[in-house]
Amino acid sequence: MNNSAKDIAENATFQAFVNSYVREVSTGFWMELEEWVAKRKATTTLSGTHMLEVELEQQGVTYALEIKYRSRAGRHIIGGALKYCVRKNQWIAENRLTVMITMIQEVHLLASVGRNREFTSHFDELMLRVIASYQTMATYIEGRLGDSTHLYSESSTFIETEQSLLFGHWFHPTPKSRQGMAGWQHQSYAPELKGSFQLHYFGIHHSLIKEDSLLDHRASELVRKSLHTLHIPEDMVLLPMHPLQAQWLLQQEYVKEALREETIKDLGPMGANYTATSSLRTVYNASEDFMYKFSIPVKVTNSLRVNQLHELKAGMVMAKLVRKSRFLERYPSFNVLEDPAYMTVSFPNQRESGFEVILRENQFPTGKDQGISSIAAIVQDPLPHHSSTLANLITKLAFLENRPCEEVSLDWFEKYWNCAIEPLIRLYDEHGIALEAHQQNSVLDLSEGYPKSYYYRDNQGYYLSKSLEKELRLLEPSLLETPELFYEDEIIQERFTYYLFMNQLFSVIYRFGADSLIEEDVLLTWSKERLQQVEKELSGCGKEFVHSILHKPKLSYKANLLTRLHDVDELTAELEQAIYTKIDNPFTMISKEEERAKVISYIS
Repeated sequence: MNNSAKDIAENATFQAFVNSYVREVSTGFWMELEEWVAKRKATTTLSGTHMLEVELEQQGVTYALEIKYRSRAGRHIIGGALKYCVRKNQWIAENRLTVMITMIQEVHLLASVGRNREFTSHFDELMLRVIASYQTMATYIEGRLGDSTHLYSESSTFIETEQSLLFGHWFHPTPKSRQGMAGWQHQSYAPELKGSFQLHYFGIHHSLIKEDSLLDHRASELVRKSLHTLHIPEDMVLLPMHPLQAQWLLQQEYVKEALREETIKDLGPMGANYTATSSLRTVYNASEDFMYKFSIPVKVTNSLRVNQLHELKAGMVMAKLVRKSRFLERYPSFNVLEDPAYMTVSFPNQRESGFEVILRENQFPTGKDQGISSIAAIVQDPLPHHSSTLANLITKLAFLENRPCEEVSLDWFEKYWNCAIEPLIRLYDEHGIALEAHQQNSVLDLSEGYPKSYYYRDNQGYYLSKSLEKELRLLEPSLLETPELFYEDEIIQERFTYYLFMNQLFSVIYRFGADSLIEEDVLLTWSKERLQQVEKELSGCGKEFVHSILHKPKLSYKANLLTRLHDVDELTAELEQAIYTKIDNPFTMISKEEERAKVISYIS
């Protein structure tokens, strides 16, 4: 393998893992670089702005991390790592992989001594996934090193941006963990390698089919329409499947039995080619009206990706609820991608059969797919010697408009806020509907350079307030079939804080700052002032939520490292609950004098 690809992957893995550790386990001790060098009498050449000392008490180890960029809202950019050697009484350079392995051992020891008694340490699984994620990332990077045009272009198509996430979730210790995929399968099924493939079809006796649709046609009719030249018996229904899931299904005894009885027929791969979106299991063809969302036998980051029956129903119920709320009419730049139909195969005594497939509307077909990008793709770190998509976008706009990058950045951020952040808050306030709007579930239309529209996608990410349960059920009676969608506001606000602010908004603010487009504090101050104004206008559950965001010294944060250490699959855990912790609130960390001075300097 290309050594450059391995080095880039190792560094990206190091950034994600150590930032997770610093947020979830030990915040460490900060010093400015010059002060640290003088006090510690270090002789190593360093070029960062700060040093962060992290003590691993259980092992008697102290690391000093060179900080190239210190972020208030996002993650830090870490340079080298030093370890204090007691015997030599000096700081010596430490290998990045060694640092990560030692930190894994530390969280294991902390769990073992009772710091997290309710969970069991799975440090061997964590270590395996960290290494596997790093190796997978290196493979993807090697395959795309010469493809920067499609990776970071502000005019890329929807599927090009979906295929651009080489580094993955930047606050996850195993961002490219894909247990269940063989090495040779990545070339076809990993979006990062731009693979495409035919779907695997089954013929299912109509008596076994369970389906529903909000559309003028049943799901099975829509599938058959996409393969209109294929002739199958009248009593059979076509059902598409991801090839990985098809291979898994063909090994299950209940499927083998149905194949022997000929109530299921294995028709194999056929039809048009699809390519995976960034979630791996939702597939896209620019010429088709629908994307398909499948179960796959692969663990991606924290969870085995399985469509559950209640999620199939939830997608339809929520589509009906959002329509009846008329919220989208009042906020035309805000959109929710509907999952308006589903199909599955029903077997006796089985809740899910593995055949569950969701049809998602494709609002980005050929001709309408230019400049469509998830926020994750916009804010991701670029490969070395390249600029991020956001930096390319702002630089181009500044050149075309002959304006400073700071002015353009503030205008861009305001338009982003207006179509993405504020409508999400108001949807919760007005209707008690909170969305799991993290950066990968959030898609922007940037076809005009500035954010024009926001699209939310994910039928697993709806939270309805129990305080408004009666009103919501009156508005949409089918909510009686999906009681699992309702949560206490305390839980909703914990998750909404993480997904909307920690994961989405703060990632955008970080990217602006890290790319030297505009200082983070300016955007934090602007956001804080807008939240203060919005709080005055709210009258529902959103008012308490915004108040907590503005005033709590610490905010809820999804602890992906600890979730992974304890092998929690949040999709199957009670209340789909990952492990959460608290971290410093950036809004309460900025001083009022600092806020006012910086905003005035940019807008005056």
